[in-house]
Amino acid sequence: MLIDSHFHVFKAAEIDQALSRYTVNYDAPLETWRSLAVQHGLSAGVIVQPSFLGLNNDHMLQVIASAPENLRGIAVVAPSASLEALEALQARGVEGIRLNLSGEASPSETLRNHLALTEYLAALGMHLQIHHDEGYLNELLLAIPAGVGVVIDHFGRPESLGELRSCERAIHSHQGNLWVKLSAPYRSAKLNHRDVFRFWLEAIGETRLLWGSDWPHTRFETATSYAEQVQALYDLTSDTQLIEQILSNNPKTLYWRG
Repeated sequence: MLIDSHFHVFKAAEIDQALSRYTVNYDAPLETWRSLAVQHGLSAGVIVQPSFLGLNNDHMLQVIASAPENLRGIAVVAPSASLEALEALQARGVEGIRLNLSGEASPSETLRNHLALTEYLAALGMHLQIHHDEGYLNELLLAIPAGVGVVIDHFGRPESLGELRSCERAIHSHQGNLWVKLSAPYRSAKLNHRDVFRFWLEAIGETRLLWGSDWPHTRFETATSYAEQVQALYDLTSDTQLIEQILSNNPKTLYWRG
């Protein structure tokens, strides 16, 4: 089972435009994602709730229920979400909670407001997935309590390789609980992503790396394609065994724990 660990599904009619940082006026159905994924041998995936749907995870949960063996989800919840609410989501295939801090005026403050959730996530074996703007990784990792699983979106969104190297103490504080998605290189086009990949490979090890298409590439729909994002993974390394681990063993361990 090869796995796309980061893609989105949504209906345009359900988008809360007040929450959206850009215009999205189309549907992203599971059937379209699946038709693209199977062309590259991928048969399973992790649906990530986009920020413009707010706290309404219903569509994602319905889609997971249509193929529960092959789909998992990452939900968005309120800071006050209860342990029982998280347990209910977990029972329906949700393995983590996403906190999208991109565009936040004070991302650290927003993170602090959600820290009560991390105790529940740790107790349930779920994880916190974070997306943020460049320059904040060190600050955010240091603010997250040790012991909870953390998944970092989109290569960690560093401004530079030097920034990542300055994060080594923060990264080490989450050793064994930190995962990185090798996804959406087009969102940080100035980086040498092969260098960033090598950094993460050395810093957290080959068992903690994931790949995601970021389909349907919101804001970049005409600038890239599913096939190009698959190729971007193969451009990082010629080690086919490592690629298989990133596409299969690693996401199975994180998302298909049962």
